Formats: sequence, structure tokens, C-alpha cells
Amino acid sequence: MSGSASPAPASPDRRGRAARWVIIIAAVYIAALCYIDRDRNILSRLADMAAPLGACALLVLLSYLLRYLRWRSILRAQGFPLPQWRQGLLAYLAGFAFTASPGKAGELLRIRYFGWLHVPARTTLSTFIFERAIDLLVITLLAIGAATLVPVFGLLTVIILLVLSALVAFACWSPLARASRHVIDLVPGRPLRQLGHFLVDGAGALGPLMRPGLLASSSSWGVGAWGLTAIAFAWLCHTSGIDLPWPLALGIYPLAMLVGALSFVPGGVGTTEASIVMMLNASGVDTDAALAIAIGIRLVSLWLAVLVGVLAMIALESAGSAPRQGH
Repeated sequence: MSGSASPAPASPDRRGRAARWVIIIAAVYIAALCYIDRDRNILSRLADMAAPLGACALLVLLSYLLRYLRWRSILRAQGFPLPQWRQGLLAYLAGFAFTASPGKAGELLRIRYFGWLHVPARTTLSTFIFERAIDLLVITLLAIGAATLVPVFGLLTVIILLVLSALVAFACWSPLARASRHVIDLVPGRPLRQLGHFLVDGAGALGPLMRPGLLASSSSWGVGAWGLTAIAFAWLCHTSGIDLPWPLALGIYPLAMLVGALSFVPGGVGTTEASIVMMLNASGVDTDAALAIAIGIRLVSLWLAVLVGVLAMIALESAGSAPRQGH
């Protein structure tokens, strides 16, 4: 047996572990923020930025809506039109709850909640991988405006293109997926084997999604969603008196997200902020202002996503089996 059965929804134990990780990481983040604030008054700077941060939060929330509309279109292309609009939105948002935790708990949460809407686990998984691949391409393109600030941008781009090429190969050539499953079965450690099969199963199911029309529309939704997040960052810089060329201002946050993603730190916590500070420093912004911008944008992106995800998860769990009935 290859172990390529559909991934199981997140169990209560797994959700509990992921929740503990989020709490621990959030506590460390708050402790680090308080430590930094001792000498730099970051909290007072953030308080002064309350109105711009509120506007940024609205842009980020709108980006979630665009991403969900894309998710619906991908499911529809696979024969699952999701008539339950609100429940589908909550199921999608719930996946953000464990953004700052290691592992794949967020994706398993989506498998759980979209399962309530009669979407098979494999379909949810392939939709997630397709969405992430499109996002990786879109964010890389948006980051070009700040490419000169990171000498290894070319290397990052090569790595990303290799990852995307591998996904296309898995999607279009089924023998590769079968061979990979046999190799994964030889890997020591059950968790690693499960993760390997989890990813290979999802990538191998991408074939029906490799259609020009769907690729174009999904990329357009992605440009709209991540463009709003990039605009939020540029707006925050502008309202804080930081005068940057717009291509640079729009490229810094996407590039920082790439660095955070490739660091393999859950949610890019710390690495994304450090990248923002370094790029703003390289653009002539002092460290205190750069720290305030970096922490501010992360509060209304990463940590807002976690909050929204937790609220969506609570709403779904409180409803119990109601979503399964489709009424």
C-alpha cells in the first residue's frame, strides 16, 4: 500500500496541538514586541497609526473575499459549485486559524469543513495546492518592484520556478506520482510519509485544473487579492511619512512574504518582519519606523488572518452538524 488514501480531516487532538502552537507563537511574538518597545516605543507608534491600520485591515479583508471567490471558481471547475455561500466562506476562512502553526492543520480544517459541504477531501487538497501555486507565481511577480533590495531574488525565483515546474510535472505525468509514492514509502518516520503522500496526492490531482481559462482567471483573482495586500503596505508607508517609489513600495511586502515562506518558519513569523525592516533600511528608512511598519502590517495581515480563522472555526463548530445538512 502506498498510503495514498485521502487525507483525514483534522482530529480534535491535531486541532488542539495546532491551537497550542498558535498560542505559544503569539505569546512569544507579544513578548518580543514588549521587549522591543522598551527602547523604541513601537506600541505608541502603532497607536498613532490606528486609522491607517484600520484602512489596511479593510483592504486585507477584501482580499480574503477575492481569494474565496477564486476558491469557489476552482471548486466549480471540478464539479462542486457550493450553493451554500456563507458556509463555504466560513469553511474557507477557518483555514486561516492555524496560519502561524507548523504542519498542515489549516488545510486539514478546510478538508473537515468542506467535507460538511460534500466536497471530497482530495478535491479540497488539490484546490489548496492549485491556489498556493498560483499565489506563489503572483506574489513573485508583485515582488519584482523590490528585487534590487534582495541580492538573492534571482535564486528565490529559480527555486519558485522549480517548485511550480514540479507541480506541473506531477499534474501532467501520472507515472511520476506513482514512482514518488513508492519512494515515500521508504522514508523513515510515519509523519514524514504521511506528509509526503499528502502532498503527492494533491499535486497528482491537479491535472483537470491545468486549463488555460482557469489558470488565467485564478491568476487574475490572485493579482487582485495580493495586490490589495501590497497596496495596504504601500499605503501604510505613505501615511507614515515614508516616501518610496510606488513600484518599490508595492514590491516590498510580497518579497518579504516570499522570504518568510521559504524560511519554513510557520507563518513566516519573525522572518517576514525582519525582511521588511532590512528592505526599508536599505531604502533609507530608520529602524524604529521600519519596525513599526513591519509589525503593523503583520498585525493586519497574519494575525488578522488568525483571528478571522478562529472566529470562523468557532462559528462552524458552534453550528455543529448544521452545515452538513445544506439548509
